[in-house]
Amino acid sequence: MKLKINRRLVFRIFAVILAFSCVFSSMLFSAPVASADQELEDLQNQYDDLQKKIEKNQKELAEVQGDISDTKTKINALNSEISSINSQISILDSRIGILNSKINTIEANIQQTNADIEEIEANIEDVEASISETQALMQDTREQLMGRIRENYMSGEASTLEMLLSSDDLSTYFTRKELMTRVSESDAQLIRELEIKIAALNTLEESLEKDKKELQEKNEQLETQKVDLEESKDDENASRREQQTKKNAVSSKQYEAQVLLNDLDKESAEYKATIKRQRAEQEQLSKQIDAYIKEHGSSTGDTPDAAYENDGNMAWPVKFQSYVSCAYGRYSDGSPHWGMDICAVGGNTRGRPFNAAQGGKVILAVNDGGWNYGFGNYCVIDHGDGKQTLYAHSDGLQVYVGQIVKKGQQIGIIGATGNVTGPHLHFEVRIKNADGSVSRVNPANYVRNTTA
Repeated sequence: MKLKINRRLVFRIFAVILAFSCVFSSMLFSAPVASADQELEDLQNQYDDLQKKIEKNQKELAEVQGDISDTKTKINALNSEISSINSQISILDSRIGILNSKINTIEANIQQTNADIEEIEANIEDVEASISETQALMQDTREQLMGRIRENYMSGEASTLEMLLSSDDLSTYFTRKELMTRVSESDAQLIRELEIKIAALNTLEESLEKDKKELQEKNEQLETQKVDLEESKDDENASRREQQTKKNAVSSKQYEAQVLLNDLDKESAEYKATIKRQRAEQEQLSKQIDAYIKEHGSSTGDTPDAAYENDGNMAWPVKFQSYVSCAYGRYSDGSPHWGMDICAVGGNTRGRPFNAAQGGKVILAVNDGGWNYGFGNYCVIDHGDGKQTLYAHSDGLQVYVGQIVKKGQQIGIIGATGNVTGPHLHFEVRIKNADGSVSRVNPANYVRNTTA
């Protein structure tokens, strides 16, 4: 019986330690959530400030007329507005990232709370079983004790003198004396056991009450966490919708700026500022793609997946007669050009198909028709040996992320989305080196125009 009580004591100590650890872990989880809320508030303030700037630019644009001086004013206002909207898009990116992290933290909290609830419910079940067991043992001990009391009452307590006078000899007397002593000790032991069981029962009942209270608190905490989770998910979805709205606005403004560029002197400050901004945006996206390849792409020396059917030799990405309108190196304005622009001989480039230069897996595919920092609709294919190919300005991709494509398979149609002066396929080759760095290399070292 003593062993059973000690086991219960150990269990209760363990439960206290577990409860402390749960409180400590909930403190660890709650800190990032509070920090995230502050970051979200700061980002919202930045976003609102940019919105005021955008509205000011829009007011200026509404006042502009149609002569050349007004065109310069308008394109300057457009450039400012586009930069502000792009900043808002970046803020929304950060906001979505913070919300994703917050959602993950809340989901971890919910998982921990559910585990705590299961632990408490199991503990309650165990304590209730112990209470039932203790009550049964108490009842048994009480019945034994009541039986002894009835026996003593019915037989009467024999005094030492009565035992001596009724004994035939001293031997009989001492035997009776020993028996009476043992019976007395047995009664005392029954009483002591009953007292221990009563104390144990009181402890268990106190423990049960505490556990039930803690269970109620955990359930309330769980409901609060679920509400917070749904609010955060709604916030994330709203941020994604707002971001898409902003991307659509940028696309509209960018195309509007492109039209205005045609009316500007290429040597004017406004023209150069616009081109500089557009090139900077495209470089920003190129860096993001490099970072994505660095994290998700294969490296030089990796063996391509057999499903890619990678034969080691890239093919020209179009099957119609074509030429390179802008080679790898630099644009006419001197800014870097990391790929080659391919057009159809004789015109009619738009709407023609383009194909995968080599078998591989699509790791990026953006097909929303937006500006997308000048690339429009674009995709990236990982060929499994550290080589990645990029295809931009499509009027419509026919692939999705995770899809396995074969060499020569059609993956889209050539278009004029993003920053273009005319329809063409922008084609790049990037290498993820063994050290993890990404190089943008000349595609002419990997593909040869077989259509010329």
